[in-house]
Amino acid sequence: MSSGSGEVVAAPASGTADGHSNGAGGASAQTNNPLSRKLHKILETRLDNDKEMLEALKALSAFFVENSLRTRRNLRGDIERRSLAINEEFVSIFKEVKEELESINEDVQTMSNCCQDMTSRLQAAKEQTQDLIVKTTKLQAESLSFHI
Repeated sequence: MSSGSGEVVAAPASGTADGHSNGAGGASAQTNNPLSRKLHKILETRLDNDKEMLEALKALSAFFVENSLRTRRNLRGDIERRSLAINEEFVSIFKEVKEELESINEDVQTMSNCCQDMTSRLQAAKEQTQDLIVKTTKLQAESLSFHI
């Protein structure tokens, strides 16, 4: 299945690399071969319809630029380091958001305390002036009765 140049030539599903059937049940042997099944599954995959796969391939192509033995061996570690860096960045940003929310919470608590203080002062002022208002109303009523 390979030529002298190191290229891999895919064999037709019904026979050998030259297109002839070998007469030994080649098609059924190929479907039983796990590598052949995986290869057929990959070749039959429609990437233009699988948006998640396209996004994953785009992300992978951003940092997997050279197809060498070393990069393939280090791919898992590179992906894990990239994932760790992304998670650390997320934690850092989330920490900033948390600190801002805590600051907002403190401001809201301060405003709430001020509102409670003003409410109690208004209530105290109302209680203190209630007697004065009642007396003023009585005096006004008496004054009107004297004028009549």
